[in-house]
Amino acid sequence: MYDVVIIGGGPCGLSTGLALQEKGLSYVIIEKEAIVNSIVNCPLHMTFYSTSDRLEIGNIPFLSQDVRPNRTELLKYYRLVTERQEINIKCYQKVNSISKNAASFTVHAEDRNGNTIPYEAKMIVIATGIFDTPRQLGVDGDNLAKVSHYYKEGHLYYGQHVTVVGGKNSAIEAAIDLYRNGAKVTLIHRGETVLEGIKPSLLLDMRNLLKKGKIDFHPNSSIAAIDESTIRINSSDGTVTLQNDYVFSLIGYQPNISLLQSIGIQTDLSSLVPSFNQETYESNVKNVFLSGVVTGGITNRVYIEDGRFHGMKIANEIAQRLSYVQSNL
Repeated sequence: MYDVVIIGGGPCGLSTGLALQEKGLSYVIIEKEAIVNSIVNCPLHMTFYSTSDRLEIGNIPFLSQDVRPNRTELLKYYRLVTERQEINIKCYQKVNSISKNAASFTVHAEDRNGNTIPYEAKMIVIATGIFDTPRQLGVDGDNLAKVSHYYKEGHLYYGQHVTVVGGKNSAIEAAIDLYRNGAKVTLIHRGETVLEGIKPSLLLDMRNLLKKGKIDFHPNSSIAAIDESTIRINSSDGTVTLQNDYVFSLIGYQPNISLLQSIGIQTDLSSLVPSFNQETYESNVKNVFLSGVVTGGITNRVYIEDGRFHGMKIANEIAQRLSYVQSNL
């Protein structure tokens, strides 16, 4: 029996574990992949827009070579924190279900060998983030092997016809990197422009590439269908068929709504923001708390920089609540 089971081993889940540890509470973090898996899925050579101090957890300093760390530095930092602080985390265990008992919860996890492992706790913190659940295109062919929702690096796509769908930082960064690695890049965006609201470090490059026609840009457009050698798009010029070898659908991510709803957590249907107390981060289900990016739904208003502080409030509330229970036994 743990005081708390934390579901999700991203930065916000780790931060919550550290906060509980500081309060002397017993906990375990269950992560279905590697620690900070959302960062693992980032491009190999990515430099983060946030400064290193805004990505720190547990009051442990993070010093990077430059003001803004790269992916390798950030992964190393979170590994070191996990090891040195002896964070209790179980990786490669997927949570399949949560059941409510009389005075506790049982979290049913499954390891990579198919073994079921039950974890019992007085309270639960869900810190699953959103990056493990990509938003789908919802068109014919979007389940083909050539369609990916994560971008790693461009070298593999030299000389290939590659379509990037999206207009935010991740899509723009992928399109630029693909072009630099010799791919023939098509960029599709439902909006009028991709030059608004992106990182300043990307803006100049993208503006120049579009101006010179180095990237084939289709604004006000959407994917209609995908097959093995082409894509069909709906654009202001009508339906257009383009040669295509690979598609990167980088249109955003969303919370694992099925897990939340399975235990009765209410969710706004349009924003996918779950119901929770803004002060304690307790959901509408008693003794079930939410931490990190998952609290923002698809609004893109909550990031690591904000979510890393949720654990402190959660730990304070749980410590007070369990202390009250113990004093009344």
